[in-house]
Amino acid sequence: MAYEDTAKSAVQQAMDQGRNAAGQAGQTVKDGYRAAQQFAEDKGLNLDVGDFVRREPWLAIAGAFAIGYVAAQMIRRMS
Repeated sequence: MAYEDTAKSAVQQAMDQGRNAAGQAGQTVKDGYRAAQQFAEDKGLNLDVGDFVRREPWLAIAGAFAIGYVAAQMIRRMS
């Protein structure tokens, strides 16, 4: 019975760490988006993401992948 409790505790701890990492990743993406939007506004660019995604879906997917990869690397290095 002690092994089951230990395993259950380890799984719960791993799940909690996963949730925390996901929360940090989400916050990093939000912060990055806000920073990019602010940068574009400061430079006088009218950045309409929805319109861009409709016009260039594959480029938007590639950009989202790149941002996700960078965010994952940052989180991995923080852990």
